[in-house]
Amino acid sequence: MQNQVKKSNNFTTELLPDVTGINLSKQEQDKLAVYLRFESNGNLSLFESIDDIYNIIAANFKSPGKFLIIPFIKGNKEHINIQKVQ
Repeated sequence: MQNQVKKSNNFTTELLPDVTGINLSKQEQDKLAVYLRFESNGNLSLFESIDDIYNIIAANFKSPGKFLIIPFIKGNKEHINIQKVQ
């Protein structure tokens, strides 16, 4: 009998089609998704917007130092994970 790996569907959430939130509360997910939609700048690539994303987090969250932004390429497209570290 093989051990089954336990999974949590609540650990990751798609905030935008190319941005995933990891280990965020429901309130943090909603708040960040709204700010990212509102502040998105269509002139920059997602990777070029990382400074803007950090500025949004710094201005709107109590402990911004607990957030990591992890950029990567997924299917030849830029993608970002935003993770909250406990």
